Amino acid sequence: MSECLFLVSDIGGTNARFALARATGNDIAVDAPTVFHTVDYAALEVALAAFLDLKGRPRLDAVAVCAAGPVEGEGATARIQMTNCPWDVSVKALADATGVARPVLINDFAALARAVPELKAHELHRLGGGKADPHSPIGILGAGTGLGVAGLVPDGGRYIAIPGEGGHVDLAPTNTREIEVLAHLMRVHGRVSVERVLSGPGLVALYTTLAALDSVAVDGQPTGADISDLAAAKGSPHAVEAVSMFCGWLGSVAGNLALTLGAKGGIFIGGGIVPGWIARGRGLFDEALFRRHFEAKGRFEPYLAAIPVQVIMRGDTALLGLAHAAREAI
Repeated sequence: MSECLFLVSDIGGTNARFALARATGNDIAVDAPTVFHTVDYAALEVALAAFLDLKGRPRLDAVAVCAAGPVEGEGATARIQMTNCPWDVSVKALADATGVARPVLINDFAALARAVPELKAHELHRLGGGKADPHSPIGILGAGTGLGVAGLVPDGGRYIAIPGEGGHVDLAPTNTREIEVLAHLMRVHGRVSVERVLSGPGLVALYTTLAALDSVAVDGQPTGADISDLAAAKGSPHAVEAVSMFCGWLGSVAGNLALTLGAKGGIFIGGGIVPGWIARGRGLFDEALFRRHFEAKGRFEPYLAAIPVQVIMRGDTALLGLAHAAREAI
């Protein structure tokens, strides 16, 4: 049985992950990814050339790439204009750099969604709920440089991935402190999306806003990682509160997604932040608080209580989804 070789790449606002994947029959294996910082490369073509040189310029059967943002156009004119990275991510650029005539270009959370049905139990961390309904939609969301959202809809024994831009819906507060935070952010930014608080920069926004509301000065320009470290060490009450508020608000947004999709098939959380917090085992992710906010939907609390939520702990899940998309392309 012949082997097919794919190039797969997950391009985020901060990091671009490149890997080779191999398909033999129904089996797909993804090599360990090579991670480039997007700021170190002027364009996608430059980063792709560097990766292909590193791998000895192999002959590729297909190329599949995802990036953070909606796909505009179709076929050879398709492109993604990323909101957090200046690269021009287009089918033309991919074809020129790799020599593959028809590269696949999809949204990053559509790629993540494609892999969800392939994940094993040991690659997931369960956050309560009941048994998933295999005949119902699935919701996927995750916070990193931004907030990605997608869905999966069952279709006769398979799933269709539904990409979206749910990270840019309006932020809705659920208690007095959240109302104060939203009001402050509205004074600064005008309209406030959920991504404004549920992302790496969003964690910074929460921390600085909470400090400002309590008339406390913030030293320097902390990053999301700095705030996570401060919260883990209990080194700042506002860092602890920012992480806690992040967990609660993520639960609220995940619950809204579950209601919108009728996601009795479950909610899956990806991205870099929550899986990273859980993997480090420092107690940063408040699972009980997340679950309370997830279920706190009035008359629909029993509906939400039955829906399972799982955190995706496999680091190359989007690349696995891309490898499946590449195989479908040939």
